[in-house]
Amino acid sequence: MKKRLCLQDVSAINEVDLAERLRIITGWKAGRTEEREQRFEVDGAEAVLRCRETELQPPAKNSELRLIAREGIIIMEARLLPLREMIVVYTSRELPKLQTVVEKLCCRMSLIIAEPNLKQRLAQELGTYDFRKLPAYKNGSLRAMAVCHLPWQIYVVSKAWQQFLQQPEEKVFIRQLRVKLRRLRSTLSFFKPVLQRSSAVAWQNTLRQQGELLSRLRELDVALMTCEKIRSQAAASGGKLTAPTQVEELLQKLRREEASVCLQKADLSSVTKTLAQFNIWLHERPLAPNLADKKLRKFISRRLNEWSEKLETLDKKYPDFHNMLELHQIRIKVKRFRYALQTLPEVPRDSNLLRRLKRLQDMLGFLHDDFINARLVQCFLEDAANVQLRYEAGLFAGWERAKAEAAVEMLPQLWEDFCGALNAWRKENL
Repeated sequence: MKKRLCLQDVSAINEVDLAERLRIITGWKAGRTEEREQRFEVDGAEAVLRCRETELQPPAKNSELRLIAREGIIIMEARLLPLREMIVVYTSRELPKLQTVVEKLCCRMSLIIAEPNLKQRLAQELGTYDFRKLPAYKNGSLRAMAVCHLPWQIYVVSKAWQQFLQQPEEKVFIRQLRVKLRRLRSTLSFFKPVLQRSSAVAWQNTLRQQGELLSRLRELDVALMTCEKIRSQAAASGGKLTAPTQVEELLQKLRREEASVCLQKADLSSVTKTLAQFNIWLHERPLAPNLADKKLRKFISRRLNEWSEKLETLDKKYPDFHNMLELHQIRIKVKRFRYALQTLPEVPRDSNLLRRLKRLQDMLGFLHDDFINARLVQCFLEDAANVQLRYEAGLFAGWERAKAEAAVEMLPQLWEDFCGALNAWRKENL
């Protein structure tokens, strides 16, 4: 069975003919070239593809690998979308050679991984994509999960990495990338019991490491946003409140240093190679043999029931709501459950449950940010030589302390409300 992997060229330099560049990088022979124009609909909107398409093939005889270079435009809703990409066509027996050619391309070009089916890709970008309409989903078996629930999230993560690496100073790109990585990790964790265990665990660790690489940068961004709040309040106070100028300058310096570290540890070539390998692994349908034909919806219901039961007992495992490290563990599991509810279209939605879940998660997030902020400026508080810095650090560390203390007192009631809604939802739907 032939499969396809799509790599988009996102470099700013597009003067060189793509097919020629691929020929030079791979050493493959260029074959047929044709001009294509194709009209199709994406959720009622007409789209027109106009491109030049060139097929390349390796010099080895009997190889089933192919490269299709596509350059052109897509016209959709009065927009011109550039198209510069390559489709790698392969079969399972060509995996070692596939890995080699992907590595060559990623090392020599600025690439991201994207949905090979153009119609599906545009639907993903428009936010109207529904993988339940795919043929692979129709038989309702768990086998469909590997190519329906996870790959589209890989494409989203790949694009988010590109945006962050191009503009690491933009706080919104870091936040979006971390959210997308967590959502992908949550979905992988959800389906882990039916995947080949050792490989699934390895991919979980790989994705976790990508997220951890960005964690301190995000912490510094949260701290700088707190500085902005204090500065705004200080300006409104007419001089009654001091803006944390020195603290903000030091945090900005730490952020620049951390961004530099991130860019040294992660580059688009290595990230795209990793995500491409993950995507290839999924398209090999890596399910445990005895589970491949089990029913998808039945598994989802059973798995959600397991996660729900564990959530309801978290306050027994982590009883001290004043312990920020224990609260962080609760926060991780609550967040993972929310991503599952939001990502799996098979899950029955309940506005009452989601509202309580969001309130709880927001409160846990606020407490975590307050805890991290205080820890970040601890070294400033210990600077005996700088009285002004110590004063500003104290102001910063205590800025939302009263709110945090009040929030901790509210947590037991919020937790009880959430667990009550969760229990009712579970009994009705699972």
